[in-house]
Amino acid sequence: MMTELSQTHEAELFNELQTIRRKFHQYPEIGGHEFWTTARICEYLDALDCTLLYGDQLYRDFPAPELLTLWPDELPKADNGDEWIGKLHGRTGAIAIIQGKQEGPTFGFRVDIDGLPIKESHDPSHRPYAEGFQAMNDNMHACGHDGHITIGLGLAKTLASHTEELKGRYYLFFQPAEETIAGGRIFARLPYVKELDYFFPLHVGLLGTRQIVCGLSFLADKRYSVSFRGRSSHAGGSPEQGKNALLAACHAVTGLYGISRHSGGRSRVNVGEFSAPNASNVIPDATQFELDLRGETNEICDYLKDQAEHIIEGAALMHQVEFDMQFLVDAEMAENSPELLAAVRQAGLDIGIQSDAIVERHLVSGSEDATFIMNEVIRHGGLTTYIGLSSPTYGGHHHKQFDFDETILPEGVKLLCQLIHNLTHDM
Repeated sequence: MMTELSQTHEAELFNELQTIRRKFHQYPEIGGHEFWTTARICEYLDALDCTLLYGDQLYRDFPAPELLTLWPDELPKADNGDEWIGKLHGRTGAIAIIQGKQEGPTFGFRVDIDGLPIKESHDPSHRPYAEGFQAMNDNMHACGHDGHITIGLGLAKTLASHTEELKGRYYLFFQPAEETIAGGRIFARLPYVKELDYFFPLHVGLLGTRQIVCGLSFLADKRYSVSFRGRSSHAGGSPEQGKNALLAACHAVTGLYGISRHSGGRSRVNVGEFSAPNASNVIPDATQFELDLRGETNEICDYLKDQAEHIIEGAALMHQVEFDMQFLVDAEMAENSPELLAAVRQAGLDIGIQSDAIVERHLVSGSEDATFIMNEVIRHGGLTTYIGLSSPTYGGHHHKQFDFDETILPEGVKLLCQLIHNLTHDM
């Protein structure tokens, strides 16, 4: 049976998953550029009993073509005759579809595949460096997406080898560009999402101890580029003739950090990339900064946006300059389905995880784009929860010494297989 593994098979599974994870760890690629990564995912899946969608076939008749600007205009050249990179036709991401031989519900599992522009540590205490599988380029899998890919491939192989006993249809979404909050919005518009009865994204790490989280929640997020345009003048000879864009921006930033907190939940405000490229003897006529607003709910995030607009407009009026608040990207908050929180907990208990190592809910103070897919599933009547496979992360997420406990990989596959079994065995 799919949920029954002998100690020998468990050891074999761990060894295979560890090898897969370490291969992907060595070649991280940032969002929209995951060509080698997608090629290797497709190469692995192509050997399984599944339907594989990638490249033109995956994005054909896409309902929102304006979102497909994620990828670079110039197609990547095949790397040393890499056949699979050529087959992608310049677009990353893939879906594996596995059809059970028996009637049943439709499942979806999402794993993200991109890395970060971080140069990995070469400190001897950092395990990937000490054991020779550190990144071979200037990017890094510093958020565990190499582990997500590995769990996704391990699940695909397990499901594809048990189609006779499987009930229903299974979609495995290998999604690009999570770190830039772009790929989830694209995958949410794929037609297959509307078919899903159950949908499970997952993430490793996060809490820093070995636990299963039945439902992770993330902050809603809105990001803007804010600019002020004034009039330059000589700072000594005629300062009164200038309209100081820098001073307006400084007042705006001070006001933004002073936005009242919201009684409905957590909120976050941050300003970065502040720039005013003027000489010290010139009244600044142009200033720009990046604004990041996050809230525990979509409503709190909207509240922050409304307050920010008033503050920025007020600062511009006070200093008689013009302003622009250009939207960049956002992420939604999504609710976890209570029915699936209980199902994940039971699956954890069934594979031998102790009750006190299973957490029902946890709010992560970051943001996620799988929430776009989750909300689309909910809109079409499906159930969803975001599963956390928590483990120590050593350097911490998005840090040059990030790492995780690799024994979480087979545990993740076993948990998902048990979850499938429990949700279909009474049908």
